[in-house]
Amino acid sequence: MNSPFAQYPWLNLKLTALADYLNQLLELHASDLLPTIRQQLIAPRFLPAAWYFLFSDFGSAAVAAGDLQAGAAALQLFAIRNHLMQRPEFGPDAMQHDFFVEYLSDLIDVELRKCSTDDEQLQGKLDAIQDITAHQLAAAQAIHQPTTDITEYLRRSQDQDALMFAFACHFGAQATGAPAVLIDSAETIGQTIGLAYRLRAECFDLMGINNAADAMGPLAMLQDGQFTLPTVLTLAAVGPAFADRIATAGSGDLAALGETAMTIIETGVGQTLNMADEYRDQALFDISLLPPTPAKTTLTSLVKILL
Repeated sequence: MNSPFAQYPWLNLKLTALADYLNQLLELHASDLLPTIRQQLIAPRFLPAAWYFLFSDFGSAAVAAGDLQAGAAALQLFAIRNHLMQRPEFGPDAMQHDFFVEYLSDLIDVELRKCSTDDEQLQGKLDAIQDITAHQLAAAQAIHQPTTDITEYLRRSQDQDALMFAFACHFGAQATGAPAVLIDSAETIGQTIGLAYRLRAECFDLMGINNAADAMGPLAMLQDGQFTLPTVLTLAAVGPAFADRIATAGSGDLAALGETAMTIIETGVGQTLNMADEYRDQALFDISLLPPTPAKTTLTSLVKILL
């Protein structure tokens, strides 16, 4: 798959090395355990690790390359594990699925211990991971609950992706001893990037133009009954009775599904993309205030490409 990082040699090299490290760590080349996890171990998918590495450039403390990679590995394993936890398996594969989630949790703990200077720092990272996991799992359930409250929806969206991105940026800056004010800025930028990323992904999935291998595909979010922001905006404009059409979209004929989707696309997608653009522009403004480093230029370009 094409990598959005290919034009950034320094970053791409780190992410490729991380992919190799994780494959060796998990030994998936010799196991059929959850083969779909292989898709998550391709460097072009390592967005959390990319934010981590970029913001690690803003600190001045000397950090061993192995310690920095261990932090990135813990972060990326965390993202993969939580992706699995939000899509639980049932039936004969459930035990294998649960085992692998626990296995990833153990590896996250090991990698965090490698890159933590003391027990207090380690516990802070573990607490943050536990908090983010709880929010993501709650958001995965709430996304099927009807709402016309945009503020409530944005809170759900923040819990889905923004918290993970915020932690990645915070963790990266912290790893190299960046000043507290810069760590706070990194976290804010990560949260803003995460919201923009989530909103754009929802629109692209809905319109069937997201061609990523693990994308839900055309109309799948609608068929699954997920209340994305375009859907929430459409409900607010058309009226709550439209929720019945959404609820039955997946079980009706394709014509009815297409008509429902077009109503959402015509009513809610434009507004959602405008909101995503506002978050992107805010992130770019906040990035412009960061101290000059080689990573700052890469960070700015990457946000423009992805968002």
